[in-house]
Amino acid sequence: MKGLVRVLGLAALVGLGIVIFRAIRQYREDSTFDLAPATAGAGSQRRSISPELLGILADPGDKGPVELLTDGQGKEWLINRRNGFRYPVEDGIPIMLLEEGEKHKDEALIQR
Repeated sequence: MKGLVRVLGLAALVGLGIVIFRAIRQYREDSTFDLAPATAGAGSQRRSISPELLGILADPGDKGPVELLTDGQGKEWLINRRNGFRYPVEDGIPIMLLEEGEKHKDEALIQR
């Protein structure tokens, strides 16, 4: 009986170790795509898109890459230079709907 209790206790410790290991590994994988903290400002809590996330984002219309642009007022946009669509970024969250891109289209951004 004592041996069985010891084996069960050892199995529980090994199981707990595996759960902790997997949780740490998952946290590290998930934090790769976390939002990067914005530059410190006057109490602003703005966040920006991380470079890793920016690398995988694509325009919903033509599935091509987009780039991050900050305008004169400090507002961030994801832009597609192939069609001039601008997608707003609000608190680090890109609003990548075709309707938003069409609404904020800027012909001056198009590069041929």
